[in-house]
Amino acid sequence: MNRERERESKFAYNAINQGDGLELLRSLPNNSVKLVFFDPQYEKVKQVLKRDYPLAFQPDEQISQFCQEIARVLKPSGFCLL
Repeated sequence: MNRERERESKFAYNAINQGDGLELLRSLPNNSVKLVFFDPQYEKVKQVLKRDYPLAFQPDEQISQFCQEIARVLKPSGFCLL
């Protein structure tokens, strides 16, 4: 299964990737990541910060999907920074 995921993934290992973060997480094998940094965008943050750059609101369902995938790919001794 891990080899299949590697072949199917359009993301490169040990490189900076751009794209859908959820798609990237789904392409990773179980228990394969030591560290995850997750910064979900809440509408309230956008209002408080009043920044000129765009912050895309993430619905609760999408954040939940990220959390499920993070839990799946994170090694037992790994860290998730929010």
